[in-house]
Amino acid sequence: MKVYKGYLIAIKRNISTIILYCTIFLGVAVSMVYLSGREEAGGSYAQMRLSVGVVDRDNSLWSKALEDYLEKYHDVTVMKDDMDELAEAVYSRQIRYAVIVPEGFYEDCIQGKKKVEAVTESGSQWEYYVNGRIDDFINSARVYLAGGYSQEEAMKNVLDTGDIRAEVELESSREDLGIYNVFRFMPYLYFSILCFVLGLIQKEYQNIDIRRRLQASSLTLRNKNIQSLLAFFTVGIFSWVLCEGIGVLTCFSEFRSNPNWWLILLNGFTIMLGALAAAFFVGSMARTDAAVNGMANVLSLGFCFLGGIFVPLEMLTGVVRRIGQFFPTYWYAQNISILSFNETLTESLKTTLFQGMGIQILFALACVAVALAIGRAKRQEE
Repeated sequence: MKVYKGYLIAIKRNISTIILYCTIFLGVAVSMVYLSGREEAGGSYAQMRLSVGVVDRDNSLWSKALEDYLEKYHDVTVMKDDMDELAEAVYSRQIRYAVIVPEGFYEDCIQGKKKVEAVTESGSQWEYYVNGRIDDFINSARVYLAGGYSQEEAMKNVLDTGDIRAEVELESSREDLGIYNVFRFMPYLYFSILCFVLGLIQKEYQNIDIRRRLQASSLTLRNKNIQSLLAFFTVGIFSWVLCEGIGVLTCFSEFRSNPNWWLILLNGFTIMLGALAAAFFVGSMARTDAAVNGMANVLSLGFCFLGGIFVPLEMLTGVVRRIGQFFPTYWYAQNISILSFNETLTESLKTTLFQGMGIQILFALACVAVALAIGRAKRQEE
């Protein structure tokens, strides 16, 4: 086990550098977790009731119906038909939005295409919110009238639709945002730490003198490769226990109550294997410390940006998302999202999970195969 011990001796010799890198990357990861937790700590969404002023220039049954319809969603105040007073009320935030129902509302707006006037702040977000309700009222009225209902029947049915509320029960939903925020950033730790640390150690074994000594020894090439991979795996197990342990301690209560906790750890183990393989590839390719640093930075940051670690998968679209599917981080991020927000796993979710883990393992095997092929090509050149 000379090669295996040699790796461990090299790691021990560079322990100060390793601790420095680990501290830096842990600090960066903790900062990301903290910032991500603050951004997503908004809680559940609820419908917002706004202060809406209504000026009724029509004084018809339909204009009164629109007022009643808006009252189901907002706090409605009847206002005087004075533009200066309306503008002052909006400016002073007494009301967020003022609706002006024009004369001939039924003929011009419901049967015609005239828009309901409004007074609001320039570029206000509430304009789309309230206008959406008004459009719902008008479109529903048109549908009922086109279906042969009388005006009174159509008016009643439109108001009844405003009372309908969907009751949704999510039987398998969880909201373990702590688990999601903490474990989502684990790939950055694995790729950055392992690629930097093991890449530097593996590079030393690419030294021509060391390679010639190993070739002159009684060790077979197969034995040397097995010992190298075993040394990598030993360091990987240690890093997996360390990183996953930090994650568990950070959100211990949520992690303990999650029925899929063992799958979270297994998902972390598969991405660790991918990071180990990437580190083996970096060490086989690089010839200098600067090259190791450069390749490790490109791999860790590139995989995390395009693979849904730094940027949530929901925000990746089109070509970027298709490119991200080539990286193991994409499948890790997809899995951790499933495990964080589902109480029970359906068969389709289980298939997706294990498919993602399988792709991560295939990525690791491909990296190791390429690295070994590069090593064989170098030996043939010598």
